[in-house]
Amino acid sequence: MKIYVNEQYEILSLDEEPAYYNKSFETERTREDMFGDFCNPVIQGFKYEPCYELLFNEDGSNARNEKTGELLYKLDDEGNKIPSGYSCYPYIDYQTLILIQKQYEESQRHVHALNAQVAYLSMMSGYEMEV
Repeated sequence: MKIYVNEQYEILSLDEEPAYYNKSFETERTREDMFGDFCNPVIQGFKYEPCYELLFNEDGSNARNEKTGELLYKLDDEGNKIPSGYSCYPYIDYQTLILIQKQYEESQRHVHALNAQVAYLSMMSGYEMEV
């Protein structure tokens, strides 16, 4: 699966290249593995970002830049952060995402019911209609 994200690592799309995106990541995991049956608007409430190996002080606390307070990371021989994997988490309130999912599922039930009615009326009238 390919995950497309913006500059803040917010998910824009899965597998379908959006018009504008900052980065894309390939993963061997499937949509169902990562997001279950969540609809696209819910998935777009998640971030997918790389994680890097942190530096620690002797007391076990996170090492930080003395001036800025930013976390410090282990660097390879070329001065690049050493990747340790990826993090996927909601950046929008999870309860809000669940409400969106429930509304989506309800709309899909309505669509299914309407499609069944159109198919039934088409069969009864003898006219073919697109569902």
